[in-house]
Amino acid sequence: MTSGRQVPATPRLAVLAGTPQLVCAARSLDISTVFVHDASEPAPPVAAEADTALAADLADTEALHAALAPLHAEHPFGRVLSLTERGLLPTAALAERLGLPGNSLHTVRLLQDKQRMRELLNARGIGPVHTAAPRDAADLAAFCRTTDGPVVLKPTAGTGSQAVFKVADAQAAEEAWRAFEAAGGTQPLAEEYLDGPEISVESFSHDGKHTVLAVTDKLVGPAFVETGHTQPSALPAPVLAEVTDLVHAFLDAVGLVEGPAHTEVKVTAKGPRVLESHNRIGGDKIRELLRRAYDLDVVTLTAACPFGLLSAPTAPPVPRRGAAIRFLTPPPGKVEHITLPDTTGTTAEIHLDVAVGDPVHRVRASRDRAGYVIADGPDAAEAARICEELASRVRIGTSG
Repeated sequence: MTSGRQVPATPRLAVLAGTPQLVCAARSLDISTVFVHDASEPAPPVAAEADTALAADLADTEALHAALAPLHAEHPFGRVLSLTERGLLPTAALAERLGLPGNSLHTVRLLQDKQRMRELLNARGIGPVHTAAPRDAADLAAFCRTTDGPVVLKPTAGTGSQAVFKVADAQAAEEAWRAFEAAGGTQPLAEEYLDGPEISVESFSHDGKHTVLAVTDKLVGPAFVETGHTQPSALPAPVLAEVTDLVHAFLDAVGLVEGPAHTEVKVTAKGPRVLESHNRIGGDKIRELLRRAYDLDVVTLTAACPFGLLSAPTAPPVPRRGAAIRFLTPPPGKVEHITLPDTTGTTAEIHLDVAVGDPVHRVRASRDRAGYVIADGPDAAEAARICEELASRVRIGTSG
């Protein structure tokens, strides 16, 4: 529990652009919730689950403060929280205006600015990576010539693997630059290509102390879009120890003090290197993988720990099973027919994001995937086998 603050008899939480799970977890803990959704959109169904719901411009800190300050004066909030990417900056800004504990606006901005984050890590010698901020294709080509191999071009503030391109050499810079702009990329950042397995690290912090909850092995397609995740990682223990040390040093460097973080890492021949990080739970159903493999409910931890209702983990949990997810990436075209395998006798679930008549696009970002299969098993290898066997029998026929 955070020291020096008197917690009201009935804890109160403001949730900005939050997931339904966060509001529901708070309710299960008898935490009063005020849910704030974007005024430019209809109220989502979760608004009805909160004790109070209101609309505000999430991009306007003054408007948020004007809406919530009177409620805070009547019955103080213990925290302002969000677990969605769009809610993280407004949450930090509002918490600072209300004088509430939590991750600083500086920290959240740093996590959402890949260039500043990389400059900080390089300055401190934490997994250094050669990087540049090219202004045009000529700059990109010049950067390519300074590296010993390929480079990656990506947006400084991008998410969902959108507008991320591997540039083979200086001769490929012009074509890559055009593709980056065509994909909506802005604020370009170029970094040396890091070769090796890609993983993600889920962690939880409390009072500035960090605990790694799980390391997830990732499958990544040619456009840097994830096609699968498996927990726990199959990497050797010494490598996982290096990864843990790197993530702890990274979270200290950026100043994260509480809540979940999702940090993406490449394991290279020179050691692990941070790719990017977010002060939220990982997407792609990693929250569900944690539940299946570790019996962990990180959403409930996020709501409960600031109020002292649950203790933050102080050591990595031991997995009780393995869990895996595989994403469905049928050929582009119009969906003509769908056939699903029988999942009877398994713990698997199949979710589709397309129906007959829908278009399927070439996979250039996470949103282009057509669905997923998720399952658990006695260990990670068996969970992955079950998942992949079922995914291979999902038939999404496309034409044109």
